[in-house]
Amino acid sequence: MGYSYSVYAVDLKALRKVWGKKNSDLFDEIREEQADEIADNYESFEEEIIEKGAPVVARAIYEIFAGKPEKKQHGFQYGYALEMIVRQIGERVGEEELTWFDEFLDPLLKKARCPDTEAMMGRGVLPLKIPMPNDFPEIGTVEPAGCIAAIGALATIRPMTKDEDTLMIIDEVRGWFESAKKLKRGLVWFIY
Repeated sequence: MGYSYSVYAVDLKALRKVWGKKNSDLFDEIREEQADEIADNYESFEEEIIEKGAPVVARAIYEIFAGKPEKKQHGFQYGYALEMIVRQIGERVGEEELTWFDEFLDPLLKKARCPDTEAMMGRGVLPLKIPMPNDFPEIGTVEPAGCIAAIGALATIRPMTKDEDTLMIIDEVRGWFESAKKLKRGLVWFIY
């Protein structure tokens, strides 16, 4: 089974301001505009929520707004809650359903003496102090300066290959960073 990236250009300063701020207007917007996603989350994780004490995703959003995640052992729900917040205040970039692409880019990045994809993509860097998910969603954050650096690294490696799949990946990933740069934002991404 392939897991794909959901990538958002987001004002990271605005995102960080939601932490500890009981923003009822934004909370209501998310509950109204993402009601289907909230229901899907409950259906997908009903067993974990009921039997293992994980919070429902709306509760996880509320706890993020309060700055007090209470169920630290259930980081996955805070990860999905974070994506709902990011989806609400950010903008989805990239339409390709890319899965892991390290094996395509890392040999070229190494040859060019650039950071590997894990570093370039900010893998495991959370934009808020939520509990780290044990499994999925995997989350990464790239600051605006990191987006600019990644654009340069990808421009450096593009002439190093003629493989069509690798070129497509380079162009798609570079497009994520360029979209964020154009909007003067960073990136937050999720894999599940």
